[in-house]
Amino acid sequence: MSAVSHRLSTVLAQVAVADRTNEIGQMDDLLAELTLTGLVVTADAMHTQVATAETILDAGGDYLMVVKENQPTLKREIAPGL
Repeated sequence: MSAVSHRLSTVLAQVAVADRTNEIGQMDDLLAELTLTGLVVTADAMHTQVATAETILDAGGDYLMVVKENQPTLKREIAPGL
């Protein structure tokens, strides 16, 4: 799994993801490799997790994450009426 700077078109950090698992368990390891102060971290729906959001905020960053139907309560809370 990689962290990429869209502005710089550069890979900033990478961590291996073990076979028969998914990237969620590696997100904290990847974020620990980065200086997040003042930055906005984007992530796909798989990484829209409370722990990931807290890690980013604790490191001084902000986040923009995708919310889909697999998290109906969160989706209702952030977009009432949808």
